[in-house]
Amino acid sequence: MKSPIAVIGGTGGVGRLVTRKLMARGETVRVIGRATLRARRHLPPLAQFFLGDVREPETLRTPLHGCGAVVYVMEPSALESGVVNTLDTLLRGAVSGGPRFVLVSRPDSPPHTQERPAGRRPAGEDAVRASGLPYTVVRPGRRTEHDVAEACVQALFGGPGTRQPAPDRALA
Repeated sequence: MKSPIAVIGGTGGVGRLVTRKLMARGETVRVIGRATLRARRHLPPLAQFFLGDVREPETLRTPLHGCGAVVYVMEPSALESGVVNTLDTLLRGAVSGGPRFVLVSRPDSPPHTQERPAGRRPAGEDAVRASGLPYTVVRPGRRTEHDVAEACVQALFGGPGTRQPAPDRALA
Protein backbone atom coordinates (compact mmCIF):
# COMPACT_ATOMS: atom_id res chain seq x y z
CA MET A 1 0.00 0.00 0.00
CA LYS A 2 1.46 3.37 -0.97
CA SER A 3 -0.21 5.38 1.80
CA PRO A 4 0.55 4.93 5.50
CA ILE A 5 -1.60 2.59 7.56
CA ALA A 6 -2.86 3.80 10.95
CA VAL A 7 -3.14 1.32 13.81
CA ILE A 8 -5.35 2.75 16.54
CA GLY A 9 -4.58 0.96 19.79
CA GLY A 10 -1.23 -0.07 18.38
CA THR A 11 0.56 -0.17 21.73
CA GLY A 12 -1.63 -3.02 23.00
CA GLY A 13 -0.98 -6.72 22.43
CA VAL A 14 -2.86 -7.24 19.15
CA GLY A 15 -1.99 -3.74 17.93
CA ARG A 16 1.73 -4.36 18.37
CA LEU A 17 1.45 -7.62 16.43
CA VAL A 18 -0.47 -5.91 13.61
CA THR A 19 2.18 -3.16 13.52
CA ARG A 20 5.02 -5.68 13.30
CA LYS A 21 3.29 -7.70 10.58
CA LEU A 22 2.62 -4.60 8.50
CA MET A 23 6.18 -3.35 8.91
CA ALA A 24 7.52 -6.76 7.91
CA ARG A 25 5.64 -6.22 4.63
CA GLY A 26 7.44 -2.91 4.17
CA GLU A 27 4.43 -0.75 5.05
CA THR A 28 4.64 2.68 6.68
CA VAL A 29 2.74 2.40 9.97
CA ARG A 30 1.39 5.19 12.15
CA VAL A 31 0.56 3.92 15.61
CA ILE A 32 -1.96 6.00 17.54
CA GLY A 33 -2.09 5.46 21.28
CA ARG A 34 -2.13 7.04 24.72
CA ALA A 35 1.00 5.43 26.16
CA THR A 36 4.24 7.06 25.01
CA LEU A 37 6.37 4.98 27.36
CA ARG A 38 4.75 1.74 26.20
CA ALA A 39 5.30 2.80 22.58
CA ARG A 40 9.01 3.42 23.22
CA ARG A 41 9.37 0.04 24.90
CA HIS A 42 7.39 -2.17 22.54
CA LEU A 43 7.16 -0.69 19.05
CA PRO A 44 9.69 -1.27 16.28
CA PRO A 45 12.02 1.74 15.88
CA LEU A 46 10.64 2.68 12.44
CA ALA A 47 6.99 2.74 13.58
CA GLN A 48 5.68 6.30 13.72
CA PHE A 49 4.02 6.93 17.07
CA PHE A 50 1.36 9.61 17.52
CA LEU A 51 -0.05 10.45 20.92
CA GLY A 52 -3.82 10.34 20.49
CA ASP A 53 -7.02 9.35 22.21
CA VAL A 54 -10.16 8.22 20.37
CA ARG A 55 -12.23 10.04 23.01
CA GLU A 56 -10.61 13.30 21.81
CA PRO A 57 -11.19 13.43 18.03
CA GLU A 58 -8.93 16.46 17.52
CA THR A 59 -5.95 14.25 18.45
CA LEU A 60 -6.72 11.97 15.48
CA ARG A 61 -6.64 14.49 12.62
CA THR A 62 -2.89 14.66 12.07
CA PRO A 63 -2.06 10.95 12.36
CA LEU A 64 -5.01 9.90 10.15
CA HIS A 65 -4.32 12.45 7.43
CA GLY A 66 -3.30 10.70 4.22
CA CYS A 67 -3.70 7.14 5.52
CA GLY A 68 -4.91 4.54 3.04
CA ALA A 69 -6.16 2.21 5.77
CA VAL A 70 -7.03 2.22 9.45
CA VAL A 71 -6.89 -0.80 11.74
CA TYR A 72 -8.91 -0.14 14.90
CA VAL A 73 -7.84 -2.38 17.81
CA MET A 74 -9.12 -0.95 21.10
CA GLU A 75 -10.33 -2.12 24.46
CA PRO A 76 -14.11 -2.61 24.69
CA SER A 77 -14.59 0.35 27.05
CA ALA A 78 -13.66 2.80 24.25
CA LEU A 79 -15.09 0.83 21.36
CA GLU A 80 -18.37 2.44 20.35
CA SER A 81 -17.60 6.11 21.05
CA GLY A 82 -14.06 5.70 19.76
CA VAL A 83 -15.21 4.15 16.48
CA VAL A 84 -17.74 6.95 15.99
CA ASN A 85 -15.11 9.63 16.71
CA THR A 86 -12.58 7.98 14.41
CA LEU A 87 -15.07 7.59 11.56
CA ASP A 88 -16.22 11.19 12.02
CA THR A 89 -12.62 12.40 11.75
CA LEU A 90 -12.05 10.32 8.60
CA LEU A 91 -15.28 11.43 6.96
CA ARG A 92 -14.66 15.11 7.74
CA GLY A 93 -11.78 15.12 5.32
CA ALA A 94 -8.75 13.89 7.21
CA VAL A 95 -8.39 11.42 4.35
CA SER A 96 -9.44 11.97 0.76
CA GLY A 97 -11.28 9.14 -0.95
CA GLY A 98 -11.84 7.22 2.27
CA PRO A 99 -9.46 4.61 3.66
CA ARG A 100 -10.15 0.93 4.16
CA PHE A 101 -11.31 0.43 7.76
CA VAL A 102 -10.61 -2.77 9.70
CA LEU A 103 -12.44 -3.05 13.01
CA VAL A 104 -11.46 -5.66 15.55
CA SER A 105 -14.82 -6.15 17.22
CA ARG A 106 -15.12 -7.47 20.72
CA PRO A 107 -17.70 -9.92 21.96
CA ASP A 108 -16.92 -8.63 25.45
CA SER A 109 -18.05 -5.12 24.56
CA PRO A 110 -20.27 -3.29 27.06
CA PRO A 111 -23.20 -5.33 28.38
CA HIS A 112 -26.62 -5.37 26.80
CA THR A 113 -28.73 -2.39 27.77
CA GLN A 114 -32.05 -0.97 26.72
CA GLU A 115 -30.18 1.04 24.04
CA ARG A 116 -28.19 -2.05 22.99
CA PRO A 117 -30.45 -5.10 23.37
CA ALA A 118 -29.30 -8.71 23.16
CA GLY A 119 -28.80 -9.91 19.60
CA ARG A 120 -27.53 -6.57 18.32
CA ARG A 121 -24.10 -6.51 16.74
CA PRO A 122 -21.20 -5.59 19.05
CA ALA A 123 -20.51 -1.93 19.72
CA GLY A 124 -19.18 0.13 16.84
CA GLU A 125 -20.05 -2.29 14.04
CA ASP A 126 -23.21 -0.44 13.02
CA ALA A 127 -21.30 2.84 12.76
CA VAL A 128 -18.67 1.21 10.54
CA ARG A 129 -21.34 -0.28 8.28
CA ALA A 130 -23.15 3.06 8.00
CA SER A 131 -19.97 5.04 7.25
CA GLY A 132 -19.82 4.23 3.56
CA LEU A 133 -16.11 3.37 3.87
CA PRO A 134 -14.82 0.04 2.61
CA TYR A 135 -14.49 -2.09 5.73
CA THR A 136 -13.91 -5.48 7.28
CA VAL A 137 -14.94 -6.52 10.77
CA VAL A 138 -12.70 -9.07 12.47
CA ARG A 139 -14.36 -10.90 15.35
CA PRO A 140 -11.76 -12.54 17.56
CA GLY A 141 -13.88 -15.38 18.91
CA ARG A 142 -11.46 -18.00 20.21
CA ARG A 143 -8.55 -16.86 18.08
CA THR A 144 -5.15 -16.13 19.55
CA GLU A 145 -3.74 -12.60 19.38
CA HIS A 146 -1.48 -13.75 16.53
CA ASP A 147 -4.47 -15.10 14.58
CA VAL A 148 -6.40 -11.84 15.07
CA ALA A 149 -3.39 -9.80 13.91
CA GLU A 150 -3.02 -12.00 10.83
CA ALA A 151 -6.74 -11.63 10.06
CA CYS A 152 -6.29 -7.83 10.15
CA VAL A 153 -3.41 -7.96 7.68
CA GLN A 154 -5.33 -10.35 5.42
CA ALA A 155 -8.30 -7.98 5.52
CA LEU A 156 -6.04 -5.30 4.04
CA PHE A 157 -4.08 -7.36 1.52
CA GLY A 158 -5.75 -10.75 1.10
CA GLY A 159 -3.86 -13.98 1.36
CA PRO A 160 -4.24 -17.75 1.25
CA GLY A 161 -7.65 -18.84 2.42
CA THR A 162 -8.89 -15.27 2.87
CA ARG A 163 -12.51 -14.63 2.12
CA GLN A 164 -12.87 -11.44 0.13
CA PRO A 165 -14.32 -8.86 2.49
CA ALA A 166 -17.72 -7.60 1.43
CA PRO A 167 -20.04 -5.01 2.97
CA ASP A 168 -21.93 -6.34 5.96
CA ARG A 169 -19.70 -9.37 6.32
CA ALA A 170 -17.31 -10.20 9.10
CA LEU A 171 -14.27 -12.42 9.14
CA ALA A 172 -15.01 -14.68 12.07
